[in-house]
Parts: sequence; C-alpha cells; structure tokens
Amino acid sequence: MNDNNTALKQHRLKHDEKKAFILSELNQKGSVRVSELSEQLGLSSVSIRNMLVSLEKEYLLQRTWGGAIKPIGTAKEMSYQTRETKYLKEKAAIAQAAYDYIEEGNTIYIDSGTTTFELVKLLRQKPKQNILIATNAFDHATELIGIDELRIIFAGGEIRHDSRATSGYITTDTIRKMIFDKVFIGIEHISYEHGITTPNIQEADLKQTILNSAKQCFVLADYSKFWDDSLIQVNVPQKLYQVITDWHITKEEIKRFNAKGIHCIVAPDLTGEQ
Repeated sequence: MNDNNTALKQHRLKHDEKKAFILSELNQKGSVRVSELSEQLGLSSVSIRNMLVSLEKEYLLQRTWGGAIKPIGTAKEMSYQTRETKYLKEKAAIAQAAYDYIEEGNTIYIDSGTTTFELVKLLRQKPKQNILIATNAFDHATELIGIDELRIIFAGGEIRHDSRATSGYITTDTIRKMIFDKVFIGIEHISYEHGITTPNIQEADLKQTILNSAKQCFVLADYSKFWDDSLIQVNVPQKLYQVITDWHITKEEIKRFNAKGIHCIVAPDLTGEQ
C-alpha cells in the first residue's frame, strides 16, 4: 500500500469527499476499478459499488464490469428539475463568492442556470446599489421583480422550456449590443483539455456572445462539472476567465488550471462541515 492510500484511510473522508476522490481518479485515468477504490478508500466493495451507482444516476460516470469509465454521450443534458436539487451547499457557497465580486454601479449579466439562480437570490436578499442586471432566464427575472434598487433587462427570444430561459437569434442579437462590467455564467462541463463545453448548439452560441460582451467573466461551476466534456466548445478570452468553484477541488487541479492561465477561486463551505 502506498503512502497516499495510507493517508486516505487514516483521514476519514466525508461522503461527498469520497465521491470527489472517485471522480478525480476517473478524470485522471479515464477509468476506475472497484478493487482499487476499495483499497484506496478503505471501504468494502459493496460501498464502492453503491457510490458508483449514485454517481451514474447523476450522469457523472458509466459503470462497467468491475468499475466505471467516463460517461459516454457528449450531447446528453441533465434536466433543470434534476440539477436544481443537487449540490445545494456547494452552489450556495459559489454564489456567495460571486456576490462578493459585484460592486455598486456595476452592469452585470447573469446567465440561466441553477447555480446562477443562487446568486440572484442573494441579490434579492441583499441588493447592491445602482446596479443593472441583464438576464435571459425567466426564474432570475421573476425573482428580481419589485426590487427598487435594481434595474433589470430581460433578453427575450425563443423559449427553451428545459432551461426556463430564452435563446436563439433575438436573444444573442440583444446581448451583442451591450457591454457588461461583469458576467456570471453557468456551464454544463469544464475540462483541462477542452475548457468550457455545453451540449446545446444554440446555448453555446449564446454563451459565446455573453462572454464577448464582458469586461470580466466569472464561470460558476461546482465540482461535478469538472469530470466530463459536452458536445460544443465555448471559447473564452483567457485574460477574463475566472472559475468560481467549491472546496472539493484539489490543489493539484488548481495548479493545472493555473498553468493554462485559468484562475480558480475556491468558495469555502459556509456550513463549516468540510
């Protein structure tokens, strides 16, 4: 047994940390085996298999005989209803970190998504003075209606029922005419090799337009987004590219992103249960 495995066993990881370790191994190696994970984490084979079943239900891996591989199918998209019930602590922490970057007098764009919605809820609870918020998300706009301190622009267009937001030519053309101090976007996946990716072609075009309209860009992504790629790449100006993620990301992974010129901002666990 190597020293790393001994250290893992001596430090009793929480359930989410164990899942994050499995996903990290999968990201580095492309596949994992139950027997190896059992040895590394000091858990029974049954416990490891149960974790793999849980992660497969979240579309984060595909189980195989004796282990798991990265999920197949870059066009697969998790439903909004499913996403809004997952990683709630992590999303709240990421939203708080993003909120701290918003300054009075800013013009900002907030993309559709469940993590960005947590940021919107903070702006409703603690509105900052003299800011203008643009969005294409119905949930976001509805949440902010009636807050006198905030000016709201809704980018209309074709409705995507699965994301509760607009997209298409009308939406992108509206956004293309604006310049924002800061934009906060949600993503489907992010990887070292391919950067930001999304499974929907119209969504990729919209995100590209949003990013091109930004002076400063923040990508909001919990740890589950780091382990796969989607169908379409979204090109991001590196000098503007900052990823706000949660405490599950490892120091090694942060170094790898930094080496590509991507700055990672780590949001701490607000509950103190790390």
